[in-house]
Amino acid sequence: MKNVKSLLLSLSFVTLASSSLFAADTATTALGKVAELACHRLERLVTLEKIDGTFLSKLSSLQVVKLQPTKPTDPSFKVVASQYAGADGSSNQVDMMMDTAGKAIAQTVKAGAAAQDAPVWSDVDAASLVENSLHYILEANNPEAKPFISGLISLKIRQVKNEQGEIRARVEMLSQDSAKTFEVTLKEDGTVESANTVNP
Repeated sequence: MKNVKSLLLSLSFVTLASSSLFAADTATTALGKVAELACHRLERLVTLEKIDGTFLSKLSSLQVVKLQPTKPTDPSFKVVASQYAGADGSSNQVDMMMDTAGKAIAQTVKAGAAAQDAPVWSDVDAASLVENSLHYILEANNPEAKPFISGLISLKIRQVKNEQGEIRARVEMLSQDSAKTFEVTLKEDGTVESANTVNP
């Protein structure tokens, strides 16, 4: 009986230690990095013909949600990629479930109306422009970008024109770690032109 109690006690400590390690592990991947990995996943899903190519050309927004997994096989993040809205206000979406390292586990496509008024980009697609903006916040060592690496919750891309009338992509990011919006402006070839925070 004493051996059984010792065994149960040992198992309890192992379970507690595993749970603690698992809980700590879920917090290791920055939300900005998860979003960047989701862009790569979108490209891969199109290549595998699991989603339509319009998810690259007509991408409008990404939402990043940190989940509360109860076991190691549960997803730790959900990224929702949405196209521009259609005539009835709905949009095509894909939910990408990801593990603690940002590796894709599964995806679910949610059909909506065909995108209307989506910007046309001459050099690279919308997903590549978004991806380049995420590369910027991850690699530029810009202190203003740090809250958007750690706490990114959503972003959207829109087409704007500069003072010379040249088309630009503007990616607007929101973070749970900042009251401001971080804007990355890119040329149509994907080159970052400017980046700054703005008050809401």
